[in-house]
Amino acid sequence: MTSITSTGLGSGLDINNIVTAIVAAEKDPAAASILADTTEATEKISAFGTINSALSDFQDSFADLSRSSTFSATSASSSDESILTTTLGIGAETGSWSFEVKQQAKAQTIASAPDKSYSEATSQVGTGTISFSYGTYNDDGTFSINPNKPVESLTIDSENNSLDKMRDAINEGDYSVSASLINDGNNYRLVLINKETGEENAMQLTVEDDDGINNDAVGLSAFTFTSDNKSMEQTSVAQNAIMVMDGIEISRPSNNIKNVIEGVTLNIAGETEPNSKVSLTIVPDMSTVEEQIYAFVENYNGTVKQMNALSTYGADVRSNGILSGDSTVRNIKGQMRNILNTNISHLEGSVRSFADLGMLTNRDGTLALDAEKLNKIMATDMQSIADFFTASGGATDAEIDYESKGRSTVPGSYDITVMQLASKGELSGTSAISVPFSIDQDNDSFKMRLDGYLSGDIELTSKTYESIEEFTTELQSKINSDPNFVENDLNVSILENAGVISIVSNAYGSRSTVAITEIEDPGFFSSQLGLTVAGGTAGQNVAGLIDGIAATGRGQFLESTEGNSKGLKAVITGGELGDRGKISYSQGISSMLNGMLDGIIDSNVSSSDGDIDVSGSTIDTKFDSLYKQIGSLEEEKESLTFRMENLEERLYSQFNAMDTAVSNLNSMKDYLKSALDALPGYTKEK
Repeated sequence: MTSITSTGLGSGLDINNIVTAIVAAEKDPAAASILADTTEATEKISAFGTINSALSDFQDSFADLSRSSTFSATSASSSDESILTTTLGIGAETGSWSFEVKQQAKAQTIASAPDKSYSEATSQVGTGTISFSYGTYNDDGTFSINPNKPVESLTIDSENNSLDKMRDAINEGDYSVSASLINDGNNYRLVLINKETGEENAMQLTVEDDDGINNDAVGLSAFTFTSDNKSMEQTSVAQNAIMVMDGIEISRPSNNIKNVIEGVTLNIAGETEPNSKVSLTIVPDMSTVEEQIYAFVENYNGTVKQMNALSTYGADVRSNGILSGDSTVRNIKGQMRNILNTNISHLEGSVRSFADLGMLTNRDGTLALDAEKLNKIMATDMQSIADFFTASGGATDAEIDYESKGRSTVPGSYDITVMQLASKGELSGTSAISVPFSIDQDNDSFKMRLDGYLSGDIELTSKTYESIEEFTTELQSKINSDPNFVENDLNVSILENAGVISIVSNAYGSRSTVAITEIEDPGFFSSQLGLTVAGGTAGQNVAGLIDGIAATGRGQFLESTEGNSKGLKAVITGGELGDRGKISYSQGISSMLNGMLDGIIDSNVSSSDGDIDVSGSTIDTKFDSLYKQIGSLEEEKESLTFRMENLEERLYSQFNAMDTAVSNLNSMKDYLKSALDALPGYTKEK
C-alpha cells in the first residue's frame, strides 16, 4: 500500500482510520474470495495427485498379468542340487524324470611347455602371426575345423612380443580364448582357455614365425598347437556334457542344456556316482497367477475407494469431498467401469470377461471376488485366463509363425496366402571340382561380395586337398572369417552336388547376394574349382496376401500394410504356395487397461506449476486447468492490490484536501474574529 497518511489537524478527524476502513470494506471481500478459490484449486491439485498416484500403483499391480510367462509358471525340485538344477522358461513342461550325469562339459586348456625358459613375465616370445581356429580333434588325432566359426589372427610385433603383452593382447582383443600367466616354480607359462565348452570348440594354433621356421618350437612357433605339432601342452581336454535321461544318452557342448525338456534348461553342476541318479520334478505353480489377480482386485478397490472419498457428496457442504461433483472423476470412474464390463468376444476359451473369473461390481464401484469360481477356472482352464489377460497371436499352419502386431492391428483372425517363398542368394560353380588339387601362394587368394559387403583378400591354406569335403570346409571357414563379414554378422554355407559347389548366403530376401569380384589365378579357379568372377542369383522376399490384401515381404517376414490387419507380421519358414490357413491376433484385457490408464495418468508430474504448454492425459489436462486457474487468481490478486492502492491514494488526497480547506476556513474565522474585535466602537457582548 501507499505510504500516504494524514494528520487530520485541520478537521480534527481520524483520517487514517477512516481511509483504512473504507479500503478494507472494498478489499477484504474480494481478497477473501480469491484466497478461498486459490485454496480450493490447490486442494484439488493435491487430490488429483493422490488419484494419479493410486491409478499408477493400480497399473503397476497387474503388469505381470500382461506377460505370458506368468501363466506358465512352474516350480521344480531336484533330489540333489549340487549335481542338477533347472532354469524354468515359458511353457515349461511338467513331469518327473531321472538323470545320470556321466561327465560335465569342459573347455580345452593348453599351456606353454614347462621346459620353455620364460624366467620373467616380460620375457621375449618372438614375432609373427598366430591363428586360432576352432573345431574337433578326431579319434585318429586329426583336427576338423568348424567352418561356421571364424579363424582369429593375432599379430605379435615389437610392441607386444613379450609374454605379458601377448597375454594382454589376447584378453583385450575379441578372441574366443582367454589368457593368463602362471609361475610353476621354474618358469612363467602362458595358459589359454577356450571361452566355450564342448568337444566341437577345441582350439588349434598355427604360427607364421618371422624367423621363417614355423615348427621348431623356437621363437613364436613355441606356441604352435596342431594335430601333428604340439609345442604347447594340453592340460584340459575339450569335452561335452554327457547325461542319461530315463535311459536315453544326451550329449551337449554346454553344462546348461536346453531342448531336452520343453521350456527347461538343465544346469549341470556335478557328476553322479556310479549307479546313482538324480530325480527332477516339475509341477505347475498357480500361486503367482492367484497372487496377481488378488493384487489386481485389491489395488482396483483401493483406487475406487480413494476416488469415492475425495468426491463424496454429504448432507451439507462441509461434509462434501474436495472433488464432489467433479466431472473428471466421474469420467475416470466411467472408463474403469467400461473396462470391467468388457467382453472380449473373439476369445475362444471360457474366460471372456471379469465376471467369468468371478469378479463382480459392488454398489460403491469396488470389486467382489468369488474365490471358489476363480480357483475352479484356474484348475481347469488356465490357458483361457492367460488369453484373457495377455495379447497373443498364432497361426494354423505349422510353418507360419506369428511375429508381431502394429498399433493399428484390429484383433481378429485373417486369411493368409503365400505366393512366393523367401530364398537365399547363391553363387554356383560352372563345373565339378577335380580332386586332388594343390593350392599355393600363387593361386590362394580371391575377393567376394556378400549381402552388399565387400571382403578383403580371402586366402586359402596352401596344401593339397584330397577331397571335396576337405576343400569346402576350408572355403567356408575362410569366407566366414573375413573381418568385414564378421563385423557385419554375415556368413555363408558351402553346398556340394555332384562335385559342383555353391556358395549360399545364410540371409533371406532380396538383399541376400553372393558374388566373386576378384581372383588371383582365374584360370586355376575356373578349371579346378569351377568358380569364376561372377554374380550369383539374388535371394527373393516372401510374397503373399493377408486378409486378401497384398502384404509387404522382407526376407521371410510378411507384413500387412492395409485394412484391419495393418501391422500384423508373420514369418513364413516354408511350405506350399497357396492358401495357408489363418493368422490371428487377440488383444488381452491388460492391453486395454493399459491403454485406458495411459490416457488418464499424468506420468510427468514434476513441476509446481504444471506443464500447461503440453497437451497430455486426462489428469494432466486437469492439472493444467487448475494451475492456470491459480495463475489467473494471482493476477486477480495483483490487480486488486493495485486498485486498492489507487483507491487509498485517492481517498487520502480527497481527505487531505478537505482537511486543508477546513484548516483554511478556521484560519479565516480566527482572522475575522480578530478583525472584528479591533473595530472602533465595537463592544463585546457579555
